[in-house]
Amino acid sequence: MASFPDDILTEIFLRLSIRASGRSRCVCKSWKSFLTKPPFIKVYLERSIKLHKFDLFKYDLDNFSIVHICYSHENQLLDLNISFIEDDEKFKLVGSHNGIVCLSTFDCKNPHRSKIFLWNPSTSENIALPQPIFHVSNLVGFGFNPISGHLDDFIVVNLNIYFEQRPNYTSLVDMYSFRRNCWKQLGNIFPPSLIQHSGNQVIFKNFICWCSCFHLDHGTVTSLILFDVVNDVFREIALLDMMPLEEKHISSLDGWLSLITHNSSTRQCEVWIMKEFGARESWTKLYSFELFTGSIVRYWPVGFVYYREVFFVKSTQVRSLFESPNYLVLYSLQNDKFEALEVEVDSYCITRLVTCVESLISPSSTISVER
Repeated sequence: MASFPDDILTEIFLRLSIRASGRSRCVCKSWKSFLTKPPFIKVYLERSIKLHKFDLFKYDLDNFSIVHICYSHENQLLDLNISFIEDDEKFKLVGSHNGIVCLSTFDCKNPHRSKIFLWNPSTSENIALPQPIFHVSNLVGFGFNPISGHLDDFIVVNLNIYFEQRPNYTSLVDMYSFRRNCWKQLGNIFPPSLIQHSGNQVIFKNFICWCSCFHLDHGTVTSLILFDVVNDVFREIALLDMMPLEEKHISSLDGWLSLITHNSSTRQCEVWIMKEFGARESWTKLYSFELFTGSIVRYWPVGFVYYREVFFVKSTQVRSLFESPNYLVLYSLQNDKFEALEVEVDSYCITRLVTCVESLISPSSTISVER
């Protein structure tokens, strides 16, 4: 096969699974060289984005953090090995891009024990990032620079907040570049609205996106918070007044930045998309559906999977609080029905879902792939 043209070898190796590709590197030096070259890594990633997407579902149960992998066409949750994180460490699933996943641990009693990991679940490779200038915080963002020309130009933002006397605070923000393998201090640039509630994040273009929700005397205020990983600045965009006031879940749907929210006045779930990224007035309600069927039951959105199916955490209200047990359910917009997955979770607040792809990008070394 060493005499085959590169385009023929590419077509052959593209048809291998990620595990078979890894084993093939051990056959001979020429295969290893070909399979680790940037052009093949790029082509493999492009194919995976079209054909080999999957979802990672993270939740806590009995105070232990667990990650499952979900192939959407099967609707089954399979365990993943995360032995690189100590058994007693709880962690957050921060985000994913180009097959690389960011995880963070946080020890409130000893913050300097906290760590940030980059992990390729397809190849099982992982690394712990060097400690930031300040200790790892409870709020970490994961992004990607799409204009640099490199498929592994990953960015991690570490956000430490120190309250002097509420509402006064000081923020210490530092940013890690995977390609430079170093942290850079950005200073006190943190928007105060993000302190109240950040929830999950979405990577969209060169922005890390959160939907912040906070409560003032005159009512609930929500806004979109964006961190530009190219220019190292935060940006805040107010949401439309016509949107429901309840807390919103930020996600991605069919290439659009989207929000899932509960409208208590109509007892419906609404899905909104931002048709022109960054333009407040471009928010459009895509559809709504009745979901909250009882006064003691609440469905909390976790995110979209496959073709407009939504993971929810189902909670039951006891007295005035929503308490355990909480269960994961899958709602099909097409069939207007629930599928119970018999997965119990501690809380919807720390339940996360991210979409990932099979990738040969290594978290242990940088590559130089031009787009």
